[in-house]
Amino acid sequence: MTRQPIAQKQLLTLRQAIIIISIIALMFFAFKYGRNVLRYRELQNEWAEMNANIAAVETEQKDVDRAFDESLSPAVVENFVRDELGWTRPGDEVIILVGDHDAITGVALPASPSSAEENVQAQEPKENWRLWLELLIGGE
Repeated sequence: MTRQPIAQKQLLTLRQAIIIISIIALMFFAFKYGRNVLRYRELQNEWAEMNANIAAVETEQKDVDRAFDESLSPAVVENFVRDELGWTRPGDEVIILVGDHDAITGVALPASPSSAEENVQAQEPKENWRLWLELLIGGE
């Protein structure tokens, strides 16, 4: 009695191997496509956010331009010059009120300086070269 080899079945047929490789390839491409779709959505959201920021900056720029244009009008300039700088027009009368400052304006004046502060203020200012000499050498 001789042994005859038993014919073994093939583990995978060619058709099964092609199907398995196709499934793996499809899964790979589906994964890659899904990642690209997610990245595309992220970019769309970022784009929308940037457009919103651009619109906000444009609105702010328009407000600044409008405020700048309004500040150049003669009425605004005149009010600034009169109120802040204390200028007057020719022919205007300047009235200086004398009396209790607190009662007139409702704002208290600062207290009068002490005698030491008066002495410091009463001294004549030093020449500029002396100030530089004191700064560089370390005082006289």
